Amino acid sequence: MANRQAHQKVATTLMRDIFFHKIRPGEKLPPERELSNSMNVDRTSLRVALKQLEAMELLDIRPGDGIYVKDFIRHAGIDFLRMLFSQNNAPEDELAVDMFIIDEAWEWWIIFFPELIKLAATRASSRDLKKMSVLFDKEVDCINQKDKLIDIWLDQQELIAATINNMVLMLLFNSSRPLRRNMLRVFVECVEHEDLERFISSKKSLVMNFLMSSGKDINLDVEQYREILIAQRQIIRNKLIKDTVSSDTMRLQQSSIS
Repeated sequence: MANRQAHQKVATTLMRDIFFHKIRPGEKLPPERELSNSMNVDRTSLRVALKQLEAMELLDIRPGDGIYVKDFIRHAGIDFLRMLFSQNNAPEDELAVDMFIIDEAWEWWIIFFPELIKLAATRASSRDLKKMSVLFDKEVDCINQKDKLIDIWLDQQELIAATINNMVLMLLFNSSRPLRRNMLRVFVECVEHEDLERFISSKKSLVMNFLMSSGKDINLDVEQYREILIAQRQIIRNKLIKDTVSSDTMRLQQSSIS
């Protein structure tokens, strides 16, 4: 158990260093002995972690030469983000970068999810509609319980994916769940209660309307739902800009004092 925890800790540390460009693409890592000493881990655990990152296309291990960092944007997959956002110990100075990634994730979601709902509308059974209706009722009941609300939102998303019944889509949803949870967590922390109530009411009306339409004349409803997602993203972007300006102002003030 201790070895497994050790290699997971090493893998997480290296992943975050790669993600936040503390280690850059093309850079050669120190030799194993030096790396194990600096990370206070045994060589066996280190090698397990390095092999894991190699399998994720984050490292290029060249026998007799060394270990090189790959460009994760060109080579890595969704599992890289899944593992990153499964961690809850990000240093404070990295949170802003996390927020920028969350903003990009929202852009992907705005493009992607309304099209899934459109496809689900052609395949939804009466049982699927009943399940979705129950989730919407729970959503209203839990509006003041943030963690439960996020779980319900994830369940709604995954019910849509299950309705489509596509294996590749389900695997993508499994891998993206930690990322989607973080997207929703950031949103619920940014949104005012009145706006949250409005979003929930509008979403319920639109989603149930075009799920029950069996795919007929739903393009307008889908685009209206997309507008809801765009508004949610804008709330997060406004907070990101505000926090960034506040952080810059604080740094300037500290610099002038020193």
